[in-house]
Amino acid sequence: MNPDWRTRGQVHDRGIDDQPPWWRDLPELARYALKGPNAAVLVVLSGIAALQIVPVIGAFATLLLLVATPKHSLEVLRDSAHGHREPPRFAFDVADRAVFAFLAILLVFAVVHLALSIFLPGPAPMAWRWIMALGLPLAAMSLAIDERIARAVNPVFWVAVMVRIGMPYLAVAVFVWAGLMVGLSGAGWLDRVLPPFLGGMVSTAVALWTLFTAAHLCGRLVFQYRDALGFTPTGPEQPERLRLSRDHRLEDQVDALRAAGDAAGARRLLEDEMRERALGATLHRRYRELLRAERDHAGLLQHGAQWLHQKVVEGDVRGALSLAQECLDLDASFTALDPGDWPPLRAAAERAGMRRLAEAIEGARGRARPAQSGPSS
Repeated sequence: MNPDWRTRGQVHDRGIDDQPPWWRDLPELARYALKGPNAAVLVVLSGIAALQIVPVIGAFATLLLLVATPKHSLEVLRDSAHGHREPPRFAFDVADRAVFAFLAILLVFAVVHLALSIFLPGPAPMAWRWIMALGLPLAAMSLAIDERIARAVNPVFWVAVMVRIGMPYLAVAVFVWAGLMVGLSGAGWLDRVLPPFLGGMVSTAVALWTLFTAAHLCGRLVFQYRDALGFTPTGPEQPERLRLSRDHRLEDQVDALRAAGDAAGARRLLEDEMRERALGATLHRRYRELLRAERDHAGLLQHGAQWLHQKVVEGDVRGALSLAQECLDLDASFTALDPGDWPPLRAAAERAGMRRLAEAIEGARGRARPAQSGPSS
C-alpha cells in the first residue's frame, strides 16, 4: 500500500467490475474457502488435526497447524487483495517471518488483555478488545501484502486505512468477527459432541473454512478500495482465459464489432469509453489501428497527444518516446496535450542516444512556449 496518504482517494466501483463488491457476492464468498487448492489444504490440515489426540505425534500436529493455518490464511488474503479469483496453492508466497510476526501480534494482544483483566478490570479490557477487533484485520492485511512488521503494528497506519475506506471497513470488521465467533464456536461444539478423531477433523474443517473466508473477505476489501489505498494489484490471474476485467470485456466487444465489419461502431465505443476513463495500452493500440485504417491523421494526432500524456504520467518512457516519434513523423508541428510532457521526453531521448528525436522534441517544445507565455504578457 502507498504510505503517502495525504489526500483522500476515491471510493467507488469504477474499475472493479471484474469483481463485484463483496456484499453483492456473498454466495461466492462462502464458496471460496472450499474451492480448488483451498479445499485440498482444508482436507490435509483437518486430517492432521485428527492426530492431535495421539501422544507425541499430537504435539507435532499442533505445531504444524499453528504455523500452516495462518500461513495459508495470509496467502489467501494476499491473493485476494491482488484480485485473484482462484485460491492460491499452499506455497511460499508469504514469508515465514510474516507468519511468526502475526502469531506474535496475537500473543501480545492476548497477554495485554489478560494483564488488563487482572490489574485494571472494568472499561480497560473492553477498550483493548475494541482496539484488537479493529487492529488485527489491518495487521493481517499489511503483513500479507508487504510483510512490513513495523507498519503492521503502527496505529497511525490503522487509522489511515480506516479513514481511507470509511464505514465499509467497520462493516467488514463486524462481519469478520461475527463470522469467526459463530464458526469457531460451532467448531468447538462439534469437537465436543463428535467422536475424538471425527470431531477433530470436522471441527478443524469448519474452523479453517471460517478463517479462509475471513481472510478472503479482507483481501476483497483491499482490492475493492485499492484506488483509495493507493494499492496496485497484479491480478486477476490468467486474463487471457478469464477475460473478466472491464478492459478485457471492452476489447472483446471491439474485436466483435470489427469482425462484423462495423469499424465505425468499434471506434465510437472506444471513444465513449476514453471520455469516461483511462484505457489500457491494448485498447489504445486498437483505437489507433482503426484510425490508421481510415487514414485519419488528425485523429491519430489528437489521440496521440492524449495517450502521450497518459504514458508520461504513468512513467512509460519507452512507449512515450515511440509514440512521440510516430506523431512527429505524421506532423512536425505536433504539440503535446501538456507542454510539461516535453522536458522529460527530451531528456529520455538524449539518454537513449536518439539525437534527432531529441531535436524534434525541443522544436515542438519551443513552439509551445509562446502559447504558454502569451496570456501572461
